[in-house]
Amino acid sequence: MDNKKLNFWECMSFCIGQIVGSGVFVLTGIVIGLTGHGAPYGFVLAALIAVCQLVPMATLASSMPATGGSYVYAKKLIGPRASFVFLMMFVLQQVLIATFAIGFASYVAVIFPDVNQKLVALGALTLAVVVNMIGLKTSAKVQKFMVALLLVSLFVYIVFGLPKVDWSALALNSENIMPNGPMKFLRGAAMLSFACAGAKFLAENGGEVENPGKTIPKAMVLSTLLVAIFYALVGIVAACVLPVEEVAGVNISVVAKSVFPAPVYLFFVIGGAWFALLTTLNGTLSWTTRSLQRAAMDGWLPEACAKENKGGTPVILLLFFFVVGIIPIVTGMNTSDIANMGTGCGKLTDLLMVYACFRLPKVFPEEYKKSALYMSPAKLNVALAVVFVVLAATSYVSLSSLNARQFLYIGLFILAAVVLMLVRYKNVKKNGSAVSTV
Repeated sequence: MDNKKLNFWECMSFCIGQIVGSGVFVLTGIVIGLTGHGAPYGFVLAALIAVCQLVPMATLASSMPATGGSYVYAKKLIGPRASFVFLMMFVLQQVLIATFAIGFASYVAVIFPDVNQKLVALGALTLAVVVNMIGLKTSAKVQKFMVALLLVSLFVYIVFGLPKVDWSALALNSENIMPNGPMKFLRGAAMLSFACAGAKFLAENGGEVENPGKTIPKAMVLSTLLVAIFYALVGIVAACVLPVEEVAGVNISVVAKSVFPAPVYLFFVIGGAWFALLTTLNGTLSWTTRSLQRAAMDGWLPEACAKENKGGTPVILLLFFFVVGIIPIVTGMNTSDIANMGTGCGKLTDLLMVYACFRLPKVFPEEYKKSALYMSPAKLNVALAVVFVVLAATSYVSLSSLNARQFLYIGLFILAAVVLMLVRYKNVKKNGSAVSTV
């Protein structure tokens, strides 16, 4: 079994592939519209927020590595009923799968303007499902190749772009970095913090990582810091080469076209934008099934959902998320609505993980003492209090952009999840999975 487990470098490539995706290639132009020349500083603040988000998940994964990490932690540290509602919110968050495929299609259209973007998005989603069907180890190898090419393309973007940067545009004054006010700057940073936080999902594959107690937190933090450097430099080039009004609200290929020779421009779009979105799509499908798989083992879902093929992939659940991704593409759902709902649910689940981590020293003291990130419970509580404040503030900024209809959709989905939880709870009790955490 060990030869199927992910080593440190495969975990690094997984995390980088999860982080570098829709954020830098899709959100940068939007954030420039909010922050002007403050976009690079927004990336730095976003990285700090992302590192805060990693604290509870890295601590939990280091103490109790498990496949389906977030669901397992919620079940053992908060309770089985709460864990299922948490899981359903987590599922709702995964409608973001569609945005990765749609984003990929939009960059294909940069090179081939007449292409049918809906068909390209469906093709990209199907390809990612096939790769993951073969197995996690194969998926990780594909991920390593794509991540390497992705980082090279970003490096090329930075090397060609930095000599053309107007460095005076980075002057540290409020008029320059917050031209639309502090709230718009914070909203831009909050938006980017979601894009910077992909490393935390490595915990979902905790049971399939070599030496997970040390490998998972190390890969999470190092990958986030590495990408933060790239993001800040990309943000400088994107915001400070051309006038703000020319790059606000558009993808970064506009700047790339102005600084690259034609062959290098093609390499950047294909090796950078295309592969960034494909790595995020591929990586997401490799971990997103694991929490539902554990829920099926516990009786929340039919037992057949937990069964794996020879490659170690829960096929039924993978196909379920394939359908989750297809629906927004086929129906033409507004991607901003998808992103807003996904972000809102993501922040709520992050806050639940803070509470789960708060209970860790009390409920599983021995496991916590063995953690590579062990600190005294008092110090952990102080750290978690800081993380809670940061995440609560970020959540407020993010959710303030949602409209009443989007809040209604989230509320109805949670209500449906509560009803399903009440219906299926007898099955869970029968399986002996409804353990008390007190």
